Amino acid sequence: MLTGPVTILCWSFPREDVSRETIAKQIALALRDEVADLEAAGIGIIQIDEPALREGLPLKRSDWDAYLQWGVEAFRLNAAVAKDDTQIHTHMCYCEFNDIMDSIAALDADVITIETSRSDMELLESFEAFEYPNEIGPGVYDIHSPNVPSVEWIEALLKKAAQRIPVERLWVNPDCGLKTRGWPETRAALANMVQAARNLRQSA
Repeated sequence: MLTGPVTILCWSFPREDVSRETIAKQIALALRDEVADLEAAGIGIIQIDEPALREGLPLKRSDWDAYLQWGVEAFRLNAAVAKDDTQIHTHMCYCEFNDIMDSIAALDADVITIETSRSDMELLESFEAFEYPNEIGPGVYDIHSPNVPSVEWIEALLKKAAQRIPVERLWVNPDCGLKTRGWPETRAALANMVQAARNLRQSA
C-alpha cells in the first residue's frame, strides 16, 4: 500500500514557491519508482490510497476542475509504470462522491475501496447512478470500533451492496486499514467477513 501523491501533498507542509500541481507530480514520480520496485518483488496488487482527494478541493468551485485534473494526472503518473496484469487499487474515506464521480472514474483504478458500513451502503448510490465501470469494495465493518461484526450482520450489508453493484464487480473488505485494532478482534472480524462472503457465494 502506498499513500497517493495528492494525499501526501494535502497532509504535508509544501513549499509555497512551487505550485501544488508541480509538487504532486514530483511526488508521483517518486512513488512511481516504488510501484516498479513492488512489481519487481512479485507484488501483483498495489494499492495507491487517495483519501484526501476530495478534502483538497479548493474553496472556490471555479477552481475545482483544474485541481481535479492535475490530481487525476498525478495518480495516473504514479501508476503509469504498472504492467497490464498488475491490479491497481485505491481507497477513499467517507466523503460526498456525487460531484467528483467523473474524476474518480478517471483515476482508472482497477478497484476502489470505500468506507460504507456506517452509511448502511448508501454511499454506493453515487457509484450506481454514475454507472461506475470498475470494481468496488464497499467496507463491510467499521474498523474504528473494537466491535466484532457477526457473520449475519456482514451478510446483510453485502446483500444491500449487491442490489447496487453487480456481484461480478463487488469486493469484500473492511472499511479501512486495521492498524488501530488488536490481533484477536482483527482475526475474528476477518474470519466472519470471509465466512459471510463464502455464504453468499454458495447461495448465489
